[in-house]
Amino acid sequence: MASSLFVLFVASASFLQAHSPTPTPTPSPQATHSASPSPSPSVTPTPSASPSPLPSGSEVASPAPSVAGSSPELTELMSQAEAHFARRSVGAVDDIASPREVDEAIGLYRKAVALAPGNFEILTKLMRALHFRGAYTGASIEEKKVIFEEGRKLGQDAVDKLEASAKAAKGMSRIESLRLVKGAPGLYIWTAGHWGEWALVRGKMASVKSGIAGRLRDLSQTVIDLDPLFEDAAGYRLLGRLHAEAPRIPFITGWVSHDKGVALLRKSYQANPHHPVTLYFLAEAILDYQPEKRAEGLRLLEQCMALTPRPETPLEDARYMKMAAKRLEKEKSGS
Repeated sequence: MASSLFVLFVASASFLQAHSPTPTPTPSPQATHSASPSPSPSVTPTPSASPSPLPSGSEVASPAPSVAGSSPELTELMSQAEAHFARRSVGAVDDIASPREVDEAIGLYRKAVALAPGNFEILTKLMRALHFRGAYTGASIEEKKVIFEEGRKLGQDAVDKLEASAKAAKGMSRIESLRLVKGAPGLYIWTAGHWGEWALVRGKMASVKSGIAGRLRDLSQTVIDLDPLFEDAAGYRLLGRLHAEAPRIPFITGWVSHDKGVALLRKSYQANPHHPVTLYFLAEAILDYQPEKRAEGLRLLEQCMALTPRPETPLEDARYMKMAAKRLEKEKSGS
């Protein structure tokens, strides 16, 4: 598959971290749509160099409150995991975070998943932490293979079980059935993220054989169908980026449309015109495929780089702000 699609994979997965954390879930197993993904063995990548503290003004988001209605053990696990994950960016250097805090969070989330295997919101938090570990802590290619394989398998196994339950449901459509499952949108969007990163580290042929573009399309469309405004219209953002970056290959990605990509990204922009990832994706799509609107694309880049990183996602936001600055410099220099 063409190299531009691999640019998509990086972007489609990395954007997922740039959102406000969701409230801590109430871990009650789903009655008729449960999944039971088993926690994978612990990943123990080599730690990066000791970083310095975050710049002044960067704050750590407070952990979510205790899980209501759960066992004391699960409540304590989730409280500790959220506290560690909230500190994941502390001391980051040059967009690279120390793995220490997120590794602690991952271990605790795995234990919580084992205690509440039918809770997709807890599973999603584990997948979110795994993604950060692979994408933002300077992990090597071999480390990323282990990390994203775990996330991909956890997510896809749960999605497959949900899809089977939805297919077997009587008297309602697939989407109606999936809407009954708490945490389904997050599960689908993070599964897409891990598939994207998995494709990057596994290589071109593995990606083609796995039909990654089609998987990303279907997963993101499901998020849109379930909740079009989920996480600042993340489904539109992912699907728009897919259409904007994926090449048209007969019998594989013949459904790709650059114009549709811009239109979908505009829907995400309408949901939140201050989201750094949406600003960057939309600006690039306009500059690449609608040159007559170049002034708008440049303005969006300027808006992106002028944002203040959100306290809950300082590292993630800063990455896209820097990317916007580089693209703007390139456009203005004519290179």
